Amino acid sequence: MSAQVATSTRPEDQSLERLRRQRGLRRIGLAAIGLLLLAGMLNLLGVRTGVAQVAGDGVRLTVTYAQVSRSGLATPWTLEVASEGGFDGPVTVATSADYFDRFDFNQFYPEPSSTTVREGELLLTFEPPEGDCLVVRFDGRASPTFGLGSQATTTLETDGLPRLSVTYRTVVMP
Repeated sequence: MSAQVATSTRPEDQSLERLRRQRGLRRIGLAAIGLLLLAGMLNLLGVRTGVAQVAGDGVRLTVTYAQVSRSGLATPWTLEVASEGGFDGPVTVATSADYFDRFDFNQFYPEPSSTTVREGELLLTFEPPEGDCLVVRFDGRASPTFGLGSQATTTLETDGLPRLSVTYRTVVMP
C-alpha cells in the first residue's frame, strides 16, 4: 500500500501587518468607487456648458458651448446675435472650421442659406430673422476622435454691424 500525501486547502498564515495593508487597500478602492459614483450623481462627469459673450454698438454676440463633454454625448452649441435695430440683410458669422470637424454633425437650426470655407474658417450666412435676434442651434455629438480639446473663435462678419469675436474651448473627457 502506498502512502498518501495530505494536501491541505487551508491558506497559509499571513502576517498581521500584511492583513492590515490588504484591508487598507480594499478601503481605498471602495472609497475611489464611491467618489466616482458621487461625481456621477452630481453630474460632474457629464456635459458642462459655458457662455462666451461680447457686445458693442447695440449688437451682442453670444455663444453657448460645451466647456466639457464626453465622446458620444450630445454637445450643445448655440449662437445668438442680437441687434437693437434688427437686421437689414443676411447675417454672416465665421467660426473655426476644425472645431466642427470634431463632431458627428447633424445640422444647424435654422439651416444657413449659404456655407463657405475660407482659410480654416466656416462662413455661415443666414437670412435676416424677423425681429432683432438670430438664434442658431447646432445638433451634434462629440466624436471619438475629438481629442482632449479644441479651441474656436466665432466672429460676426455682417455688413453694417460691428465685427465682434468670441473665443472658447471645449474639452472632451475620455
